[in-house]
Amino acid sequence: MGKICSPNQSDLIEQDAEMLYGLIHAHYIFTNHGIAQMLEEYQQGDFGYCFRVYCENQPMLPISLSDIPDEAMVKLYCPKCMDVYTPKSSRHHHMDSAYFSTDFPHMCFMVHPKYWTKWPANQFVPRLNSFKIHPMAYQLQLQAANNFKSPVKIIC
Repeated sequence: MGKICSPNQSDLIEQDAEMLYGLIHAHYIFTNHGIAQMLEEYQQGDFGYCFRVYCENQPMLPISLSDIPDEAMVKLYCPKCMDVYTPKSSRHHHMDSAYFSTDFPHMCFMVHPKYWTKWPANQFVPRLNSFKIHPMAYQLQLQAANNFKSPVKIIC
C-alpha cells in the first residue's frame, strides 16, 4: 500500500514541485531551443508591449530583479528604453522572477543581435514656455528653496 500524505505534506510537495519546475525553466530558456521559443513569444508580443510613447509598442521580455527564489515577482524589460516594468497582465503577478533570471534578455540579444532594437528616435524633452529645461534645473531649484529663509513673524 502507498503512503498517504496529509494535506500539509501535499501542499509542501506541490510547492516544491512548482519550485523545481520553475528552476528547470530558468535553465531551459538559456538553451538554444529555449531562447528560440522565448524569441517567438517576444515577437508575438506574448509578454506585453512597452507603454512609453516613444518606444512605439516595443515588445518586452521577462526579467528578474533577483535570482533568489521567492524574493521577487517577474518584471518586464523593454530593450528600446532599457527599463523594467511591472507587468499589467495578472498572469505574471504571481510568477517568481527567479524562473527567468536577471540575465535572460541580455543573453537573448547577445545570441541573436538582429532582434536588438535601437534607442527611440524621439525622446521627450521637458519644456517650459518653449524653452528646454536644463537637467540640473530641479536640483538648483530645490537647493534655492532649502536656502530660503521665511521672514520671522512677530506676534504681539
